[in-house]
Amino acid sequence: MLREVRAERGMSQTEVARALGVPQSFVSKYESGVRRLDLVELHALASAFGTDLTALVARFEEMIRHAG
Repeated sequence: MLREVRAERGMSQTEVARALGVPQSFVSKYESGVRRLDLVELHALASAFGTDLTALVARFEEMIRHAG
C-alpha cells in the first residue's frame, strides 16, 4: 500500500528517503515487507507524502477489509 501511495504522489524511493533523512534502502525494505514501520516513522512518512497519519491508517484499514 505504501508503494502505491508513493507512486500516486509521483515520488521515487530516493525522494522519499531524502525527505525522511534515511537511506533509499530503508524505503525499499518497508515497501517489500522486510522492515516494519513504527508509529513515529509512519507519521513522518505520511508527512513526506503530503498527507496525514489518519488518512494512511484509514487506507490501510480499507485495504485489510477488502483483502479478507
